[in-house]
Amino acid sequence: MMKRILTLLMLWAIGASAALAQEHLATKALFDGRYHDEPRASETQISGSKLQKYMLSLYRSLTLTDMPEAAADIEPLVTRDASKAIDREVSYRDGGLYYGFYQLKPRSGLQRYLFYLNQNRNGGNKIILIYLEGHASRDKIKEMLK
Repeated sequence: MMKRILTLLMLWAIGASAALAQEHLATKALFDGRYHDEPRASETQISGSKLQKYMLSLYRSLTLTDMPEAAADIEPLVTRDASKAIDREVSYRDGGLYYGFYQLKPRSGLQRYLFYLNQNRNGGNKIILIYLEGHASRDKIKEMLK
């Protein structure tokens, strides 16, 4: 009986630590459901065994099509999280953030990454925000995002 309780507590702790990994990020607020009813938005969350082959435990993405005005809300949050990044690649166009790939400080033993692309600054029509966490290396993540 005690082993079963300890096992359940360990599983809960692992799940809770994964859920908390994004907790301290400003961009977490963008995944609060505010775009659920917006037909020009697509939000995806994947966790669990589907990500194991990629060495990831959590994948969250938000894609906004034909919503260039949303950049005014998103970019300050990305910039706030980026200020704590341990590694970054950034590109600016037309006075604003066009591309950002950030490796955030590991949390609970997991690597964390944030990717932002505002195609509106390059003649496109999408804003993409992706948050990833797991054991994948920076190079592996960059390869996946290409």
